[in-house]
Amino acid sequence: MKSALLSLMIASTVAAAAPASAEVSGPWHVIGKVSAFAFTLNCDFKPDGERLGGVCVDASTNDPKINAGRSHVLTAGSVKGDAVTWTYSSSFLFSKFDVTFKGVQAGDKMSGSITAQGHDGTFTAEKE
Repeated sequence: MKSALLSLMIASTVAAAAPASAEVSGPWHVIGKVSAFAFTLNCDFKPDGERLGGVCVDASTNDPKINAGRSHVLTAGSVKGDAVTWTYSSSFLFSKFDVTFKGVQAGDKMSGSITAQGHDGTFTAEKE
């Protein structure tokens, strides 16, 4: 009886953890701002358990400094419950740097913080 109860508890814990990864999977539209620099991304997330992979692409804007269509493959990422983090490498002029997003997912929306080149910012995202 105890082993059956323990098995049921483990199975329900695994089942409860699985949907968060499934919900983050797919295309997301991300709007962010770091210091005075605003940007838009189209990200396609591919979770694998708690690991998060995928790619984010710079969206087209009216800002000539943004290279629309430039892809950023995720170099790190995780999904743990409703906490979602991802990192990719980027560059501006001659400077290369990592951009790290740390957010909380609630259904088809996400929001959180960004760190890039020693500067902090915020983002919101919506699943497409």
